[in-house]
Amino acid sequence: MTGPLLRPDLPAAIAAARGAEYAVRRDLPPLPVPGPVEGRPAPRALRLCYLMPRTDVGGGARVQFEHANRLAARGHDVTVLSHFAAPNWFDLRARFRRVPFGIELAEAVPECDVIVAGYWDQIRAARSLGIAPVVHFEQGDFHLFDAVDPVTFDIVGRDLAAADATVTVAGTVAEVLRERYGVAATVVHNAVDPRVFTPSGPVPASDRPYVLFVGWDGNEFKGMAEMRRVWSAVSAAVDLVWVTPHPPQEPLGKVVVAPSQPDLAAIYRGAAAYVCCSRYESFSLPCLEAMASGTPVVATRNTGVLEYARDGENALLADVRDADGLTAQLRRVLDEPGLAERLREGGLATAARYSWDVAVGRLEDSYRAARGVWPGPVLGDDWQFDLSGLHFAEPGAAQRLRRRAAATTAGAIAVPVAFPVFEGHRAVRWRVVGRRFGGGPDVQRAYLPASSDTPPRDLPYPQALRDFGSGRVEAALAGFVAAYRGDPEGQVRAAAGRWIVLTLLELGRDAEAADVVAGAVEAFPDHSDYHYLRAMTALLTGGRVDAEAYVTTLELLGPATRYDEWFDDPVTLIRERLPAVFAAP
Repeated sequence: MTGPLLRPDLPAAIAAARGAEYAVRRDLPPLPVPGPVEGRPAPRALRLCYLMPRTDVGGGARVQFEHANRLAARGHDVTVLSHFAAPNWFDLRARFRRVPFGIELAEAVPECDVIVAGYWDQIRAARSLGIAPVVHFEQGDFHLFDAVDPVTFDIVGRDLAAADATVTVAGTVAEVLRERYGVAATVVHNAVDPRVFTPSGPVPASDRPYVLFVGWDGNEFKGMAEMRRVWSAVSAAVDLVWVTPHPPQEPLGKVVVAPSQPDLAAIYRGAAAYVCCSRYESFSLPCLEAMASGTPVVATRNTGVLEYARDGENALLADVRDADGLTAQLRRVLDEPGLAERLREGGLATAARYSWDVAVGRLEDSYRAARGVWPGPVLGDDWQFDLSGLHFAEPGAAQRLRRRAAATTAGAIAVPVAFPVFEGHRAVRWRVVGRRFGGGPDVQRAYLPASSDTPPRDLPYPQALRDFGSGRVEAALAGFVAAYRGDPEGQVRAAAGRWIVLTLLELGRDAEAADVVAGAVEAFPDHSDYHYLRAMTALLTGGRVDAEAYVTTLELLGPATRYDEWFDDPVTLIRERLPAVFAAP
């Protein structure tokens, strides 16, 4: 084997998969809006499913993990779903499941009483399941605080309006939701753990006093440009400690990346002041954590901070983007010990009012209320289903299918059906299994895997596939190429390209196959089949392959459900078909 070690571009694959997921969510058909029912009590112990848009270090993820832990401790059955790995920076004790990027996150929701959408673009996908009411947990982002173009505004507004209920972290944010999108929200404040964030405890060793900033300079709204100006003005008197969830693009001062919660609390305690330069926040958790740690706070008058910060009582405030004003307020804290002590006392009193017990109690009430008035979908008599010859992978799938049909306004519903093609390979295609009489052309896809002993009737290249299975490989290649060239949209191209690679390999034209699959990986970076075929063709042409990197990529991507066709279980395929790769050093 020669040449450089071949590895998949995993970041590009994940970015493409996330973009495709958003596009599918954006284009979901409209959802019916049933009226609420009255007088139905919700279970005391709820089955809750949290959809997490991210799991890396950040205040938004931390709040949802706190909710999950504390609700589970109260006896609720809590499941947390994410495309990303379980957090290694937070002690998450609720059940966690990582979902491959190729599967819409909502498709992994188990039977439950309430679905909690952690971001606005998850709402309609979750509601289309017909399983449970969807409560949107709004923590604020660009859609609330930035100028938004009309198209994006309409998309966001449509999704926000689809939630069965909305919970947000601050009254100030609730007001923005109401004014901007006409959405009413229940306020459940964030809180801090007084066992972790406390004025008593160890502090970092430091030769000089330091001021503390928190945020990543890749997020412009955190005001890191203002932070640099403030620090430049006071650097002769104090040091800088910069806590960031990711390595900064332009490091400054002492950088601490993603500290543990106890280490973060110690850094707060040791700071002469904490400075928040954010241009907007929904509820600034770092400011409240600093207050709980006995640290004076200087902050901008951003929406979230104004939920609890009072100028001169528990913080000193300056206008958003006003670096000179922030500097002047910080100098006051550093130069006036009496003022700093009053701010510490006011901050401690403020932080003590924000209790997780109170917050989680309000969450329980909100979730029970949403469940209690949720009517559930009702399947009309205008649907007809054809499930003949199908074997579903999971029990209860047929019932879930009917709920999906009841929860959509689409004219048809499809499921992925696997069928044998050759030598242990099974292909999967979406098959329409239900139609609404008089329904429109929209098709709702439901990831309820099934299998069949026969190929579907609507294959775009049936003769080519028959030729391939019968050993007429040249004829098969011509048929697949014709299908590939005749598709202007890309879906048939994505499917037929895989068969072109395989026929070229059968014909011994390995170098051509390698060229085709290299281009296909560029065109369809989130299609797991092409990563599998890239590893195989590289091996056959004498290349070196990082097999474990390919297995990891296939495990993270999972099935290529955003496409019309894919191979079933590519991870097993690569392990079984390329044993020599795993024996290579």
